[in-house]
Amino acid sequence: MEYEVKPRFYTVAEINGLIKSEVENNPYLSSVWIKGEVYNLTYHSSGHIYFTLKDDSASISAVFFKYANKNLKFKLEDGMKVLVFGGITVFEKRGSYQFNVLQARPEGAGELQKRIEQLKKKLSEEGLFDQSRKKELPFLPARLGIVTSPTGAAVRDIIKVALRRYSNIEIIIAPAKVQGEDAAATIAAAIKELNRPQWNIDVIIAGRGGGSFEDLMPFNEEVVIRAFAGSRVPIISAVGHQIDHPLSDDAADAAAPTPSAAAELAIPVKSDLANEIEYLKTRMLNSLSNNYMNYKTALKNLVSKKIFRDPYEILNSRQMLLADAESRIVNQMKHRVSSEREKLLRVPDIYRLQKKFLGQKKHDFELLTQNLNNLSPLNIMSRGYSIVLDRNRSVIKSVEKISQGDSVEIRFSDGSAAAVVNSVKKEN
Repeated sequence: MEYEVKPRFYTVAEINGLIKSEVENNPYLSSVWIKGEVYNLTYHSSGHIYFTLKDDSASISAVFFKYANKNLKFKLEDGMKVLVFGGITVFEKRGSYQFNVLQARPEGAGELQKRIEQLKKKLSEEGLFDQSRKKELPFLPARLGIVTSPTGAAVRDIIKVALRRYSNIEIIIAPAKVQGEDAAATIAAAIKELNRPQWNIDVIIAGRGGGSFEDLMPFNEEVVIRAFAGSRVPIISAVGHQIDHPLSDDAADAAAPTPSAAAELAIPVKSDLANEIEYLKTRMLNSLSNNYMNYKTALKNLVSKKIFRDPYEILNSRQMLLADAESRIVNQMKHRVSSEREKLLRVPDIYRLQKKFLGQKKHDFELLTQNLNNLSPLNIMSRGYSIVLDRNRSVIKSVEKISQGDSVEIRFSDGSAAAVVNSVKKEN
């Protein structure tokens, strides 16, 4: 009996849902940079920005939501070439997709990004970003150094948070430009200044508030990165950013996303420390009290022992142990001497046994010598036998090994003679 297999049908909503899941969960499509030209630009009253991103042969719809574009430092315009970062999202109801922009830069920023990547690779190969180079932040710094603009919001935020957390801390500000052509040089110089021993700085916070990609460029300059990495004093990079982070974060001993967060990272809360000290103090007093009671009880028990009531008790006890040990040693030595003496008495006349043994060995040796003499070729040769050797001094054992005219050597028991073979005759 055959059964008909019915095909599996999907609804439109199911297909759109599958496409949405595949696209939005694909890491290559959820975090990607796209380069293109803006057109059909619309700034909506809600704060969202809608536009189409195109190149010579294709286009894609894009949306820049208000929460993401609130820190945009330039105005998008039709025809502007840009680099946008974000991910693809699918609108299931219409079965369409668009690019959800999280960050936008003028296309010229791409060259800056390339330069940053090249510098990062170079300094990384030098080991400036190695974890082993990073110094531990002090637990409770007494003097804080700040490198930033003296008129910006960052310095006010750091000071406010620092004094709120620990009002006793001293703060020294090394003013620096954090934006513009000569900003990098002033930042590096300020870091170097706070590293001078005369200021006695325990930790440095260097940074600025948030800004556009171009605004943050001084913290990607080589002179600044080397100043961070070469700082003798532990240093925190505190550059306000959302997605990208500057190279100063990699070179610093620690990094924070904002200047306020850097202050919180560097300085503990005084009230928390006071509470911790009070807690440790209570634990210490309880421990001392318990130890005192334990030692008092132990001492009382010791005093009640017999040894302390009669000090000679310990001497008498040791004398008894010593006498017992002496008695056991003497008894063991007596037993050992007696045992060895009995062994000696059981031993017979050693000299007589040795003489008999040597006599037997001498007799055996003489028999072996006689046997060797009987088997010796020299002994046989002394009875009139001889050995014939060829020119190679090998023994000739058969007439087949010799020919007429061969030179031979005849060995006797007492010497040898040279001869020439005149004739060879084989006998059965």
